[in-house]
Amino acid sequence: MEDSENQRNMQSAYVYLQRKLQYFYKTLEEHCKQVTNDARQFRYCRYITKFASHFGKERCMVAGSTVEGTRLRSNINEGDFDYLIISGISIPVDALEHREDLPCFVHVRGDKIQHSFSHSLVDGKYLNSRILKEVDGEAFKIMRGLFQVFTMPFDSSGNHSHDVDFNREAKPGMCKEHYVGFQLVDKDADNLYMRQPETDMRATNNYFQSVMTSSDLSPSMISLLTNILGILAETYPNDDSSTAVGQTFGGLIEAATSDSAIAKSTSAQPKRSKQSIGENDRHYIEDSSGKKVFRVKFNYKSSKDFIAAFPLEGKLKCLEEWRVRILTSNNVLWPSSETVERICQSEVYVVAKPAIVNPSADIDFCLGFNQAELILASSLSSDQRLCVLLLKALQKGYLKRYSSVLTTFHWKTAFYYQCGQIDPALFDRHSTILLALESVLSYMIECLEKRYLKHYFLESNLIAHITEKEANEIRQNIKEIIEDPEAALQVYFDTNKECERSKQEEEISLKEMEEMKKRRNDPSNKKPADNIISMMTDLQKVETSKGSKLTKAIVDTLYMVIKEETDIPFVRPNTSQEHDSIDDLLAQGSRYLTTNFRSQKEKKKAAEELKAKAFATFLSEFRSK
Repeated sequence: MEDSENQRNMQSAYVYLQRKLQYFYKTLEEHCKQVTNDARQFRYCRYITKFASHFGKERCMVAGSTVEGTRLRSNINEGDFDYLIISGISIPVDALEHREDLPCFVHVRGDKIQHSFSHSLVDGKYLNSRILKEVDGEAFKIMRGLFQVFTMPFDSSGNHSHDVDFNREAKPGMCKEHYVGFQLVDKDADNLYMRQPETDMRATNNYFQSVMTSSDLSPSMISLLTNILGILAETYPNDDSSTAVGQTFGGLIEAATSDSAIAKSTSAQPKRSKQSIGENDRHYIEDSSGKKVFRVKFNYKSSKDFIAAFPLEGKLKCLEEWRVRILTSNNVLWPSSETVERICQSEVYVVAKPAIVNPSADIDFCLGFNQAELILASSLSSDQRLCVLLLKALQKGYLKRYSSVLTTFHWKTAFYYQCGQIDPALFDRHSTILLALESVLSYMIECLEKRYLKHYFLESNLIAHITEKEANEIRQNIKEIIEDPEAALQVYFDTNKECERSKQEEEISLKEMEEMKKRRNDPSNKKPADNIISMMTDLQKVETSKGSKLTKAIVDTLYMVIKEETDIPFVRPNTSQEHDSIDDLLAQGSRYLTTNFRSQKEKKKAAEELKAKAFATFLSEFRSK
């Protein structure tokens, strides 16, 4: 009788555990599903690449976990978007000098590349890494200006939320962090004087027009740029503050297209002199000069990592060695031979990143196998991908205190090695997936014992920077996870729930707060206007065909934007001769105004056709110049 009772209890506990695990799996997969904003980032990169293709080979692409389908977002943190900004200048593989102790880090022999930079070579022979760190104009003739525009700081106070962006340096590039519901904690707010004005739309428009007039832009470029704001207004979504276009061009679009906004802002807010703004700036700096950081609270956070890269020209020896090892081994079960061949044909990059030990920051570059990683991720089964999500949940939850030491990249590397050793059938969410998870965890323990985790594509230690003490502490925590994986996974979900109930807190530097103060005291949106005009001026200098190439790049990109972002049913002409004339547009407009429509539906359809005609005519007129 007692044995029977124990058996029922054990059965009940097993059922409960399975239901709990299935809840974990379902929730994690829900958290990594693509959302509207993900698709928007892919479109933005296509538009930028389309524009840049008119001038050379520069490109922009979304990379990392967003593309791999393993991005783990929660209700408090959307996670990271990773963008590769790829130069049109290639680096030949024979210009690379691999570090002997860490071969995934390289120095680039500037005297062995065809392109000649004006920057002095370090020690007379090595390319300076700041060319990538700063997205230098010599390496990124087109992307430099676009990068400056789309990484502009953002500060917006609505009726329900205060949203801000801060730009921060990251090891391989620049990180733009976005905070929703941003506020200073009380004790810090007492030491900070900061206005919260509405943007002065008239000031924005006047300043933008004055900067254009005094710039080196040609008259046709000024006309084109002014009209573009009207087109962007048609593609401006309702959730404008959540989009890059809204955050970047919102003030200019509204100023150029909204008379009511101008009337509202000028009546509600007195103008301020430059002197009064300067006095407030001085008051702020004096009051807060003794503080190094400010405590801030926020509801939600996301970030964008921008990584500039040179593509490599030629084949890396390490990739061929990897190919031979995978294809000739009888023990490697993954990836498939087809995947291996695709990886060996993929593009490899160098990015500016200091080595993890004994760095030489001014000349250190790191190999980037971003394309190869995307190909690997695309070959995973749904259950293998779930195992990656479980590892990320542990890294962000139970192992959070070590997340900057043992990153998701390290866990992903360990996972790929074990994928090659584990029978794919073991990744079964209904029965044995925790055994597969334990295999990866055990492998990481072995690596930490040796303090050596090999890079997946070459012989290079990824954890050479970890101290013996850190390695021992992390090993002990991983052993605890193996003993009770369900409890360890629960930490991630409990942490998210706890954070949802209250605002999160972080520290913001004095320098960042000073920059935000300046932005908030600029009712005319000077920074966006200056950056946009500067970008257009630089682009005009890049090409030598008196603006025609730039005009074609803008118009071709606008065709693409309008097609994907609006429901305007216009048809793009197939040839430069096949375009609508102003006379045709005026004739159709006249017919619309004099027609007695039989229904509202018929009138609406005619209005849409007229709008499509107007767009096509405008773009055709500029395209033919």
